[in-house]
Amino acid sequence: MTDADVHLVAQPRLDTVVTEFATDARRLRSDYAGMAWIGDRPDPESGQLGPDYRQRGVDSQLFLPDTHWYDVDRLDDVEVQVGAGLLQVASTALRTQGLVGAIAEPVVEFFEHPEGLPGVGLCLGLRGQIFSNLGVSYRVTVLCAPEAVLRRGETAQPDERTEESDTGD
Repeated sequence: MTDADVHLVAQPRLDTVVTEFATDARRLRSDYAGMAWIGDRPDPESGQLGPDYRQRGVDSQLFLPDTHWYDVDRLDDVEVQVGAGLLQVASTALRTQGLVGAIAEPVVEFFEHPEGLPGVGLCLGLRGQIFSNLGVSYRVTVLCAPEAVLRRGETAQPDERTEESDTGD
């Protein structure tokens, strides 16, 4: 069985300073969102995924393209929430919906910068097995002390396509 490629396409990140209800503490809320195309990218003209029907494993840890870089020592009270939803399954050559397989619950973890720069960034973890190409939308919300951000992440544009960036795990 081969491994499926995963391509992340980020939406613009939203950063807001909020007040925590219970303590009145200032917190930075960063909302990361986008698409994870698993197996292949959609056709730019039709928006449809191709019908590549074969069993493939999914085991990816990918840096979010627009991740902030955080000071690990200041993340003691960080809160992270992640959600994902299946958006598109490729149709078959007979124009019926193909098999999906299974994608386990997504996880988000902090990993050190791949080039050894200071700080840790957010990685989206997806694993499972697929039988056709599919698209998964993701949303990650991070609440932390504003001082925990060492460097702001790049601003992703909706039309940018980010190549796979494995952490090597």
